[in-house]
Amino acid sequence: MEEITLSIFVPCFNEENNITNTLNDIKEGVQNISYEILVADDASEDKTIEMVEKFKKNNPNMNIKIFRNENNRGIGFNYCTTAYRASGKYYMLICGDASLPLGEIKKIVNNIGKADMILTYHNDKRIIFRRAVSKIFVIITNLITINNLKYYNGPNIHLLENVKLCSGRGSGSGFQAELITEQIRQKKTYIEIEIEPYYKSSGISQSLNLRNILSVIGSLILIFLKQIIYVVKKILKIK
Repeated sequence: MEEITLSIFVPCFNEENNITNTLNDIKEGVQNISYEILVADDASEDKTIEMVEKFKKNNPNMNIKIFRNENNRGIGFNYCTTAYRASGKYYMLICGDASLPLGEIKKIVNNIGKADMILTYHNDKRIIFRRAVSKIFVIITNLITINNLKYYNGPNIHLLENVKLCSGRGSGSGFQAELITEQIRQKKTYIEIEIEPYYKSSGISQSLNLRNILSVIGSLILIFLKQIIYVVKKILKIK
């Protein structure tokens, strides 16, 4: 059996109109490496699963696995849970909303092996409120950890063994910040890559619901506590 280089985690929630385009973009954008696609449907109420199954049937040579939750658990929970079902050396997030063009997928994947973490950022063109929330989150996280990252969320690539460091408790948008800051404390290497995702012109972002907001606050608190413990250990020279 061929060794898998990249496991691609594709979270979905009511993406029947986008998931086929997402899978096609992955198909065209990931070239010359062995990979698997792990579709995690978070209790969609539309035909998302049917569209994935149809795509899988029409592309029998692609390694696609489908997982479905009976209840909506959130992207952070699915990200960590699916990692334990993955077989690749690296683990990548590509959302099922077709927001990442195939050219950008190719750009990110082509940097595999250059660092422990391939982190992405973009020239944010979302609505002003959404940009402000995201910017505040980055600033606070950087202040807590004394980092200088441009962005903490996005289609990043990590070594799978490092992804398994995450607790799986978070369900909102803060889970990647927890993972990234923990790895930086452990002296893992990273590079940052600018990408140009698609932006939705309409609709309400799922990341701004109450559950995600509370989860992000919880992530910031956890990052702060871990940073305090890290600094204390450094001062006391405790390993």
